[in-house]
Amino acid sequence: MSKNIINNDDDNDLNTNLYNDSENENENNIINILIEYIKDELLKSNIRYEIVKPILIYLLYYLIPFILFIIFINFASTIVATFLVFKYLL
Repeated sequence: MSKNIINNDDDNDLNTNLYNDSENENENNIINILIEYIKDELLKSNIRYEIVKPILIYLLYYLIPFILFIIFINFASTIVATFLVFKYLL
């Protein structure tokens, strides 16, 4: 009698595993469909010219003055350091 209970439990576990596998497969199919849709939309759209290019232009417009300022500060500090070395150490 206990052997029948074990077999029933095994059958229940098998059914549960099969149900979980089919559920996971359905979720994977939905995810794959969404990924393919997003890929298609990104490839179809003119994303490079509509989104990326304006962002790059604005970033460069705001970053170039800071970059030039940092380069100038580096150059000026090098000149000052060289002057201090020649004046006080040599």
